[in-house]
Formats: sequence, structure tokens, C-alpha cells
Amino acid sequence: MYDILLPIHIVAGFCSLLAAFGAILTKKGQTWHVRSGRVFFWGMVVVFVTALPMTLLRPNLFLFLVAIFSFHQALTGWRTARNRAGQPAWIDWTAAGVMTAAGAGMLVFGAVLLASGEMLGLVLLAFGGLGAGFGLSDWRQLRRTPLTGKRRIAVHLTRMLGGTIATVTAFVVTNFQFSPPVVLWLAPTVVLVPLIVYWNRAVLKSAKAATAS
Repeated sequence: MYDILLPIHIVAGFCSLLAAFGAILTKKGQTWHVRSGRVFFWGMVVVFVTALPMTLLRPNLFLFLVAIFSFHQALTGWRTARNRAGQPAWIDWTAAGVMTAAGAGMLVFGAVLLASGEMLGLVLLAFGGLGAGFGLSDWRQLRRTPLTGKRRIAVHLTRMLGGTIATVTAFVVTNFQFSPPVVLWLAPTVVLVPLIVYWNRAVLKSAKAATAS
């Protein structure tokens, strides 16, 4: 079963990677941007659905938690794109709760790995901190006013790019070698997160300017 799931997992991940760059390189709202986003999301669905049994067939808690983090980014990015009214549904509450719990688990497991001398614990601490923060942020947002306008676009941008980081990371760690491996795991995050912050601020700044005018 593992040997059957692995090639499906790899092909879906590669399709998501290509679609992610297709969405980045096309203007928001254009046909190719929308289509690329759909391919990216459904590719990530297949990646997640295949990753879960694979991490159980060959037990790997590390990859199990990373798979949850990666899919959460794609799922919430997709939801904010489609849910223009910002009205929360059960899937939004579930995603926030699962990511918060998984993020806490990543932090604990990461600390245990690091204490034992395993540097990959840094990866779980980084992803766990981001994941728990996203989960708690979503939980607070769902309890407040609907997420609409430029704020919705900013969250959509953040999460879809977060999912892109996950696909780039998977590609890098499976196709390149470097010592220590933790560098490959964290390099895409270190490089791309500042870009996410920059684009986020640009979107929110344009919203403030439009409101002031």
C-alpha cells in the first residue's frame, strides 16, 4: 500500500508546486490565477490524504504533524478565497481547533527532539509556533466580525504562500542534500516569510489608503 501511495503523493506534490508558482505569476482574479489556485489546493488535498496513511504505515510523527500544518495552510487559503462573506462554517472551526492542537504538539515534540540532540526539533518548533499562532488567530477571528475586504485577501495571500513554502520545502529536502539537514528544512521559510510580510503590509496599506480617501 505504501508503494502505491508514494508515487501518487509525489505527483500531487509536484503539481501543487507548479500550480503555486502559476498563481504567484498571474494577476489575482485572472482565469489562470484562479485555475492555478484550484490545482494547487486539490493537489494539496491529495498530498494530505496520501500522507496520513503513509505516516501510519511507516510511523513518523514528525511528518504527520508537518502534513497537518501544510494542509491547514492550503485549506484556510482556499476557504478565504471562496468565503467572500466571511461567515464561518464548521470546517473553519475544525481547522482552527486542529491546527492549534497540532501546533502545540509540534512545540512539545520539537522540544523533546531538541533536548535529545536532534536538530530537526528546530523545524517543529518553527512550524509549531507558526501553526499554533495561525490556529489561535483563526479562532479569535471566527468569534469576531466576518473576515472581508482587504483583510480577507491578506489572509488568503498569507495562507496560500504558507502552503507554497510547504511544497517548496518538500521538494528541497527530497531532492537536495546538505549538512545539517535542518538548513534545508528551514531555508524556504527564512527566505519566503519576509516576502509574505511585505506583501501583506502592501495589501493592508492599500486598504487603509482607500478608506482614508
